[in-house]
Amino acid sequence: MLIDEESRRVLEEKFEKEMKRKVEAYYFVEKREHENSHEHIHLDEIVDQFLQELSELSKGKIEIKKFELNSKEAKEFGVDRSLTILIDPKNGYKICYIGSPLGEEAWAFIDTIVQVSKDESNISKKSKEKLKSLNKNVEILVFVTPQCPYCPYQVLLVNNIAIEKKDLIFVKCIEALENPDLADKFNVQAVPHTIINGKEELIGVQPEDRMIENILKEG
Repeated sequence: MLIDEESRRVLEEKFEKEMKRKVEAYYFVEKREHENSHEHIHLDEIVDQFLQELSELSKGKIEIKKFELNSKEAKEFGVDRSLTILIDPKNGYKICYIGSPLGEEAWAFIDTIVQVSKDESNISKKSKEKLKSLNKNVEILVFVTPQCPYCPYQVLLVNNIAIEKKDLIFVKCIEALENPDLADKFNVQAVPHTIINGKEELIGVQPEDRMIENILKEG
């Protein structure tokens, strides 16, 4: 069991009180050759257990669907990396985790699922009004590490913005240590490192109003 008893109690109560509808999480992993599971414990197996425990604690409100990278679902959603998790893609949300949502990142991952179940973002009324002028697609990458205590705040902010404008904003939370090629490509030296449309770069946790301004500048 990955989630301790006290956390399980808190999460059960949270899911019962706050989740408004079922949310599907699509989990994509690369197929491995058969090996002795007693000798090899892989990160994808740990993530799989974590997701299954969340589903159990939510009493089915979080539904996990697991696919291989060569599946038609991976092709449909443009997934080409293991581990990748999509949150509620069939309902139009474009919130993607590339790498494991563990460590410090776990609580923001859980809070994102809860907000998606409400179909309502947690950003201010002022920010919601400003985002109404957005009329172009925007891709936001947020590089994180599981040890960083600040990263979840930035991820949860951009995920909420993606919930508010799910038709136009695509967020990818990228675990930098598990995806060093992407971290090198974008010259990630510190986290959280946020990139908007491949060019606008922001380091650290951003105030909501500044984040909105930078998104509108690109979109």
